[in-house]
Amino acid sequence: MKKKRKRRLIIRNLESCKFLKIMKLSVILLLLCMHVAVANVEAQVEITIKAKRVTFLELFNQIKQQTGLTVVYSNNELDKHKVVEAGFMKSDLGTVLDKILKGTRLTYEIVDEFIVLKVAPDEKKSALNIVGQVTDRDKVPLPGVTIIVKGSTLGTATDQQGRYRLSIPEVKNLSLLFSFIGMKTHEVVYAGKDTINVVMEEEVAAMDEVVVTGIYERKRSDFTGSASTFTAEKLKEVGNQNILQSLKSLDPAFAIVESNEWGSDPNRLPNIEIRGKTSIIGMQETLEADPNQPLFILDGFETTLQTIVDLDMDRVASITILKDAASTAIYGSKAANGVVVVETKTPAQGQLRVTYTGNFNFQLPDLSSYNLMNAREKVDFEEYAGRYMVSIWAGNFKQAEKLLELHNGHLKSVAKGVDTYWLSEPLRVGFNHRHSLYAEGGDEHMRYGFGLSYNGVTGVMKDSKKNLFSGNLDLLYRKGKLQFSNKLTINLSNSGDPVVAFSTYAAANPYYEKKVNGQVEKWLEYVEDYIEAPNPLWNASLNSRTLDRSLGITDYFAVEYNPFQSLKLRGRIGLTRTTSEADDFVSPEDTRFEDTEELKKGSLVYSNTKSYSYDGEFSAIYGVIFAEKHRVNLVAGANFSNTESESNGYSVIGFPKGNYDTPAFANSYPENGRASYSDSKSRAMSVYLNGGYAFNSRYLMDVTYRVSGSSVFGSNRRYTNTWSFGLAWNLHNESFFAKYSDLFQMLKIRASIGNPGNQSFTSYQSMTTYKFNNRQRNYFDQAVSLYALGNPDLKWQITIDKNIGLDVTLLQNRVSLTLDYYDKNTDPVLASIGVPASIGVASVLTNIGEQSSNGLNGSLIVSPIYRPGERIVWSLRYSFRTQKSRYDKIGHSLDRFNEEGQNVNLKRYYDGASPDDLWAVRSAGIDPATGREIFIKKDGSYTYDFSYSDEVKVGVDRPKVEGTFGTSLTYKGVSVNFDFRYRYGGQMFNSALFNKVENITSSGLNNNQDKRAYYDRWKKPGDHAKYKAINLNGSTQMSSRFVEDDNTLALESFRVGYEFDQSVIAKFGLKALRLNAYMNDVFKISSIKTERGTEYPFARSFSLSISASF
Repeated sequence: MKKKRKRRLIIRNLESCKFLKIMKLSVILLLLCMHVAVANVEAQVEITIKAKRVTFLELFNQIKQQTGLTVVYSNNELDKHKVVEAGFMKSDLGTVLDKILKGTRLTYEIVDEFIVLKVAPDEKKSALNIVGQVTDRDKVPLPGVTIIVKGSTLGTATDQQGRYRLSIPEVKNLSLLFSFIGMKTHEVVYAGKDTINVVMEEEVAAMDEVVVTGIYERKRSDFTGSASTFTAEKLKEVGNQNILQSLKSLDPAFAIVESNEWGSDPNRLPNIEIRGKTSIIGMQETLEADPNQPLFILDGFETTLQTIVDLDMDRVASITILKDAASTAIYGSKAANGVVVVETKTPAQGQLRVTYTGNFNFQLPDLSSYNLMNAREKVDFEEYAGRYMVSIWAGNFKQAEKLLELHNGHLKSVAKGVDTYWLSEPLRVGFNHRHSLYAEGGDEHMRYGFGLSYNGVTGVMKDSKKNLFSGNLDLLYRKGKLQFSNKLTINLSNSGDPVVAFSTYAAANPYYEKKVNGQVEKWLEYVEDYIEAPNPLWNASLNSRTLDRSLGITDYFAVEYNPFQSLKLRGRIGLTRTTSEADDFVSPEDTRFEDTEELKKGSLVYSNTKSYSYDGEFSAIYGVIFAEKHRVNLVAGANFSNTESESNGYSVIGFPKGNYDTPAFANSYPENGRASYSDSKSRAMSVYLNGGYAFNSRYLMDVTYRVSGSSVFGSNRRYTNTWSFGLAWNLHNESFFAKYSDLFQMLKIRASIGNPGNQSFTSYQSMTTYKFNNRQRNYFDQAVSLYALGNPDLKWQITIDKNIGLDVTLLQNRVSLTLDYYDKNTDPVLASIGVPASIGVASVLTNIGEQSSNGLNGSLIVSPIYRPGERIVWSLRYSFRTQKSRYDKIGHSLDRFNEEGQNVNLKRYYDGASPDDLWAVRSAGIDPATGREIFIKKDGSYTYDFSYSDEVKVGVDRPKVEGTFGTSLTYKGVSVNFDFRYRYGGQMFNSALFNKVENITSSGLNNNQDKRAYYDRWKKPGDHAKYKAINLNGSTQMSSRFVEDDNTLALESFRVGYEFDQSVIAKFGLKALRLNAYMNDVFKISSIKTERGTEYPFARSFSLSISASF
């Protein structure tokens, strides 16, 4: 009975007088507490409980009545008054007990005439102890390998010798998953052996699970920063043109700002932003650099945008975009605009493998945005505008006669059916072909790779070309704890541009014939003192040229030493040597020299630039796991860089006609001209420390501190400190989340803050510099004059960058969601401000005010069909970004920019204003009575008089939201991709309306114009028109009438691919064969009708790619 009191057992419906029965029950309970099996009766007796809801006590009484079995339980573990779902009809007793006990932590056992309820045995008491070691193919132990029980959160990690010990409950169908950065995930089914050794294999495709910063690698699940990684295969799903064009479709934070002028020009570098701008717009023109451009890292070394654009896509292994302070802080004072890290492929171990990839691209000019008049419309417009009218009362009979002759000539051409479509004359179908050959192989100690590539580009404009030749040699040697690697790359480039701009053809009138009697004439029309219409085909047929050539040699060398598994010591140095030439020759027969004296016709401008740079780094990388739950990563290092360049050149004029286009045939320098020379030197160094900590892969922390010095800034401000701090929480690894493990594979919340800087400025911007005055000499020697005013107190441009992010993966990887909200504040901002003319220079660089940006970007991927094991996947993608920016504390420092921009653009610099705002005087439209524009003053009153003092914000050229959406389908070897781009909520200044509908002067009538200039303008009183009456002697100011909503939808990319089955191609000696067909920039629908590609047209491209491995 003491045992009965201790357990507080209550035995219902037992006859108290039957002492024997009580003793029997006590023995049974004692044995059960000792986990000794007494008996096991099959619970197949059927019972019926008609009530839908009953208490446990009522249910147990019914069981007693129908089966004769007494239910025994503890009040500590079961509330007998709790209501449970019933409604059983002739159900097995076992089924009933299983259902009512679900979720109670209780189980049952039937012993003789008793049903004993008890707490389920502690799983830890029946545990498996599994041990083993994990190595790579070279038998090198791998520390930090994660081992988890498939379908649970139970797991451990290997120690410094790659060994592990795992104690887990004994379960059915046990499988262990082994995962490690850059290795294939390895699954082992438990077969009863307690020792499991695993050899892991490298897998490049797994790099999207790793964040590669260029200095260290970090497991994505343990990283607190905002970063996106894309493999080469992912990049090629979008396009095969270049890696940057693919990135803009894959990541919402990465933007290529479209140029309405230069369209598809293959020799024009793109304007790139990551999360907006951190520097004053317009500073690129002042500094001859783009301070809003992200930092580019290639194989751990800083590189140029040109190098990334020209990089062969087939050499790329992965690209990582680092966006917030926690991810970019390792680059400190250079990372305020984000970092793009490109890793090229390393040679694979094994027998010799040769891979050839061929890409063939056709480009069709896109002229759909042009709305020019035809010949009949242009003559009618000229008549309406009064081009051929002159007052004969003033005695202008000769002028009237000339104008009449012109008019009749134009009418005659129209009557003959002349209607030349000049836009097509300089165009062609562009053809690009890129070939890449790479051979690789080696053993466990030595690997090698050798590649050759050629990229021949012929643009859609004639004479537009670019040819790239590249060779690379990759070597990797590993012996014991030492590893040496070297990557040598040689690039040769030559390019050419059209000598006649596309806008010149667009200006030619359609009633001119392009050839007369089969010959290209110099002038389309030439009447002295009246009209000079040059023939663009004449100028294009001359021996004029615009050529560029460059040779670049880059060598990256690295040595790594692992004294023990948790520590890596690394030294790297990169050397780059580049030589470039620019050669622009204009024939003396060009029409621009018509009024130039004979000995000054023709020009040649030549420049030669040589640059040399080296970049070195020493670092120690330490990673350890202790107590199976604590992961610590430390990176300490120092780097240094030096960049030197020198340029020289000359400009000469006066060439004889013919092919005499070398400087030996020139007659002289231009007036006040001379040979030029300039040099530039900049140095930088830094030391840094980065630490990462993860507790049981649940709580994560990253800290970075860096001290940087640069010669770019003032002598009193050479050094600065940058830092970052990041936290993250992997909720999916929490024990209370285990029951949702089938739903969530990842649920991470992260936040970071830091202050990265910006060094994208010129070398001597903080120094006072002088130039020799060739026209004056003084008593001592040749005179000098002030060239630039220095500022020894010029500060670093520092940005406080805050970020909050969410990463979600659920439904067995069918749904993936990433969200990031950021807030960036740059203080101080570097700007050029005007100074009094008495100082001797027009402006000086200084620190002013601040610029802030905040925004939200995200991406969502949903896979309704997800069977990757069968290679059957259908995915839907959506991405977006929004951003707002503003200036503060500027005051009147940039008033000079505001004044100079009044007649040029709608950008202004005011406190509280945004870099994206458009400023203009508001317009109430065209007065139907007079045809004049009515303006709205700041006080709301109306006036015919335009005044810049009435300027207000009339729009924002950054959309409220923009991004991409698309779908992809993979079925066995077949794959299909669609990617669309959308833009909603922004405005745009329509330059076509401003320049080709209004602002048409008498000289402007010599050029073709937009159809709307004729059809949609005011002509007579009472007309309700969009555009005012023509005034050949007046001008139109930039008002809100020319600011229109810019909402667009474009099909950016379409791809169809097929990968041949290896069993089919093996008989032909192939290891792999892939075919892809692409269409890029297929169409664009916009709410605004304006000309796109004014100096070089846009193009639609169609591509075919073939890749074969032998």
